[in-house]
Amino acid sequence: MKSKKKKSGNHILKLLVFLPAALVGVGLILSFLACHLKPATFFVPSLFGLAFPVLFLVGTILFLFNLCLLRKRSLFFLACLLLNWNNFQNIVQFKGEREPSTREWKKEGRIKLMSYNVQMFDFYQIADKRPGKIKDEIMAFVNQQEPDILCFQEYYESKGKGFDITSVLRRAGYLYSTNPELSSGRGFLYGNRIYSKYPILREGSVPDLSRFDAVYADLKIGKDTLRVYNLHLQSNRFDRTDQEFFSSLASPVADAEHYKQGASRMLQKMKEATRQRFYQIQQVMLSSEGDRVPSRQILCGDLNDQPVSYVYAYLKRKGFLDAFVEKGQGLGQTYEGLYPSYRIDYILSKGDVAVQSFDTWKADYSDHRPLSAILQLSAPSAEEK
Repeated sequence: MKSKKKKSGNHILKLLVFLPAALVGVGLILSFLACHLKPATFFVPSLFGLAFPVLFLVGTILFLFNLCLLRKRSLFFLACLLLNWNNFQNIVQFKGEREPSTREWKKEGRIKLMSYNVQMFDFYQIADKRPGKIKDEIMAFVNQQEPDILCFQEYYESKGKGFDITSVLRRAGYLYSTNPELSSGRGFLYGNRIYSKYPILREGSVPDLSRFDAVYADLKIGKDTLRVYNLHLQSNRFDRTDQEFFSSLASPVADAEHYKQGASRMLQKMKEATRQRFYQIQQVMLSSEGDRVPSRQILCGDLNDQPVSYVYAYLKRKGFLDAFVEKGQGLGQTYEGLYPSYRIDYILSKGDVAVQSFDTWKADYSDHRPLSAILQLSAPSAEEK
C-alpha cells in the first residue's frame, strides 16, 4: 500500500516538474513562430514573443540543468534555443560601437540621425517630473547632441500658447522640416515631424496613413538622396482602467471575474493593435518600393512592437538592417512606462547606408529614450550611377 502511494507521489512530482519545463519549450517554439505567422492568422505566438527574454533565460537554465544530468531532454531545450538564436541576437548585443566625438565623425563626412518619442514635450505635464521645464531640457539635449536629422514622434507645437518648437530649432540650424498634422479648429500641430539640416526635396505621408502614423522626407545630402521615414505605429491604447488592472496583479484579489474581464480587455486591445501595426507597416513598405523612391532609406521611430514580433521580422525580410543589432550594446530598452521595458523604438537602414555607431540615451524627459546613429552613405548603387 505504501509502495503504491509512493509511486503515485513520484508521478505527481514528475508531472509538476515536467509541465513547467514543457511550457517553456512550447513557449520558445511559439516565440519562433511569432516572427513567421501573420497576427491575423494566429495571434497567440505574439504573446509568447513578449515573454521571450524570460523564456530564453529559463530555457537556458533548463538546458544546462539537464545537460549536467546527462538527460536526453537537454537536446530538446538546445533545439528550442537554437531555433530562437536570431531572436536572442536581436535583443542582446555585446559588440557595441559608441558614438565618437563630434569633431571626429563630422570630419569623416558622416551624418547623425536622432529618433525620439517626446511625449508632446510634456505639454500637459502628465509626466509631473519637472513641470514646465521638459521642453527646454529636450531642446538643450538636442543642441548638445547636434544631430543632422531629427525625427520626433508625438510632436506638439502651439505658437498661440507660447509653445514654439520650430523657431528654436531654426536658430539651431534645422532649416528644413516636414509638416505635422494640424488639429482641426484647435490651432496646434501634432504628430510625427522630421527636422533636417539638409534640404528636403520631397516630403509627405504614406497613402492611407495619417501624419501621426508615418511621414517621410527625401533629403539632398551632397550628391546623394536619402529617404527618411518617421513612424509611430498603432499602440495598444491601454487606458487608466487597464493600468489599474495591471497594477492590481501585484496585490492579488479573490475575485476571479476581475481577472477574467481585465485580461480579456487587454488581450483584445493587444490583438487589434498587432493587426493594425502589420497593416501600417505594409503600407509603408509599398510606399518605399516606388519608382521615384531613393534606394538609400532610413526607417525610424516608435514601432510599438518588440524585436520578437512579425512586424520587426517583416522589416528584416524586406532588407532593413537594425542599427542596434549592427552597433548597439546591451538590451537597448527604449520604453520606460508602467509596463515591462522593451525595445520598441528603432533606427533601421536599407541600401548603401553603413551604420558606424548606435546609442540609446538614458534621458528621462519622456516615457521613451532617444536613439541616435552615426551613418555613412557609401558608394552609389548601380541603378543610381
